[in-house]
Parts: sequence; structure tokens; C-alpha cells
Amino acid sequence: MKTLKIHHYILYSLLVLSLASCGFQLKQSSSLPASFGPVSIHGIGKFSPFYRTVRNALRQSSINITDGTAANHSIHISPSRERKVLSVNTAGKVSEYELIQRVNYRVSRSDGTVLIEPTTLARSSYYTASRTEVLGNATEEDDIYMRLEEQLVNQMFDQISVAF
Repeated sequence: MKTLKIHHYILYSLLVLSLASCGFQLKQSSSLPASFGPVSIHGIGKFSPFYRTVRNALRQSSINITDGTAANHSIHISPSRERKVLSVNTAGKVSEYELIQRVNYRVSRSDGTVLIEPTTLARSSYYTASRTEVLGNATEEDDIYMRLEEQLVNQMFDQISVAF
């Protein structure tokens, strides 16, 4: 029994060492170079969930958001959400939904030069609706949309980093 534990310990140690030695790293949130900012954001309200996601990601990159002519770059964003019914149960009640989050965006420099042409990104996920916990469904839906927004912002920042 004791030798089995030692074998497991050695096996796990080798696995960790092999992953570390091959350069494996978990994907972290995307960041932009600080020289990209300050940035102005157009097309979405300052209190919308998508704006908050973009603002938080910019803060992680130490980029300030500004209004007006002080911005080095402008990001024009138009997000949209969609919910589709995937399946219904025998009683005719919805049992699964597909949630789709899209964002259309473009990036321009302060002189008006377009850095990224209008681009559309989309992410989707599904969830099983509970017949008895309606409030839980709404909370789960909001959580899924928030994750999709974070994924889209990371993808958007990846594309901006490459173009910048």
C-alpha cells in the first residue's frame, strides 16, 4: 500500500515537471500595452454590463478611459444578445436555451485612421432551464452572458494587440 502511494507521488511529480518544462501556461486575460491608452469608448452606455466588462479589462491593462480629444484611440462597440430555444419537454415548456452574445467593434486612432475595420465576434453557450426555479434561471443566464462578454473582450483585445 505504501509503495502504491510512492508510485502515485512519483507519477504526479513527473507529470507536473513535464508540463512545466514544456512551457505550458494557463491562458490569462488579454491585455493591451499601456501606450494604447487613453481610450474613448463609443456606442454603449457607461452603465451597461458590456461597458463594465470592457472598463475592467482596460483597468487591468492600466489604460484610462477618457471622453473627447484626449484619447489616443477610440473603440466603437455595439453588443447584442440573443436567446434561442433549443428544446422543449413533453409539456411544451422550454427545457434548453442557447445564449448568443455578439459584439461589433472597430478601432480608430485619434487622427481618424482606422486601426481595425468593423469586425463582428460571437460566442454562444447553452443551459438547461429549471421548471421550478425561475429566478435561478435568470441568474444563471446573467452569469453565462457575463462569461461570454469576458471571452469576447479578451478576443477583441487579442485582435487589437496584434493590430497595434
